[in-house]
Amino acid sequence: MTLEVVPAALYSMRNVKPILADGSSSILHKTLETNLENKAIYIATPLIVYIKQGKQIIRDYDAMANVVDENHLIFLSKGVYTVSDYVTGSDIFEAVLLFFDDKLIAKYLSRAAGTGNSHTDGLQKNVHGTYTLHANEQIQRYIDSLNYVYKGAEGSDALLELKLLELLHLIAIQDKSFRFLRELSCGGSRKRRLITDFMEQYYSHKLKIEDYALLTGRSVSTFIRDFRRSYNTTPNRWIIEKKVDIAHQLLTAKNYSVTDAAAEVGYENTSHFIKVYKQRYGVTPKKAKTFAAEL
Repeated sequence: MTLEVVPAALYSMRNVKPILADGSSSILHKTLETNLENKAIYIATPLIVYIKQGKQIIRDYDAMANVVDENHLIFLSKGVYTVSDYVTGSDIFEAVLLFFDDKLIAKYLSRAAGTGNSHTDGLQKNVHGTYTLHANEQIQRYIDSLNYVYKGAEGSDALLELKLLELLHLIAIQDKSFRFLRELSCGGSRKRRLITDFMEQYYSHKLKIEDYALLTGRSVSTFIRDFRRSYNTTPNRWIIEKKVDIAHQLLTAKNYSVTDAAAEVGYENTSHFIKVYKQRYGVTPKKAKTFAAEL
């Protein structure tokens, strides 16, 4: 599983088209013709997603799931890590993604300060750092207008800011508590996580050391230092040994083939897997499997 940091990772994708974009703030249109599973994403900029067709299933660190259906908004705080499944509707999956610069949210909140109350119409907190809201007719018409009026147009920075502020205003009409806006601006889940728990759960993901540091709330140097304190080795060495040890159990205890065991722990190249296995156990996976069968 490869981690994508958004919005940066989205701009080069064929299935994502900009409606209006400028730096940290942007409005993007996303479509998928087939289902897409286990997409790991780190939210670098506060994000609101409107699901127009299909549904998105979002899971957090602890595998808590939130299903976002058609005509719903999902609010994702800055600093949130999620794993998502995108499920097509009758024809496609379609969503509009709206990224908000922190300053823009702060600007809106400063203007709206003191106007909120405890009433919330349709707002629900789900997995950590996410909130969903069923979009009323005003919001649905606003989303429809973005593609009809602005898609393909060369909008100005001022126009982008106005359209994003307009959505915040429309949502505030429906959700008078302003709670989701405050959550979006609070910085999300950058708190430190226990390295041992996190690595045991995510060692098989295709993450770089920088990703592990980011997701556990540390700088790279601090992550490496804390990792060595926990495991007395480097992250790369531990991950290799962990994968090979799991594969060894699959080969010797569950009768997996060498190819299947390699694939199960994330090795696409079986020859490379055999090499690192022999370095760890002193024999090839095939011989280890034979020895286990003879016991």
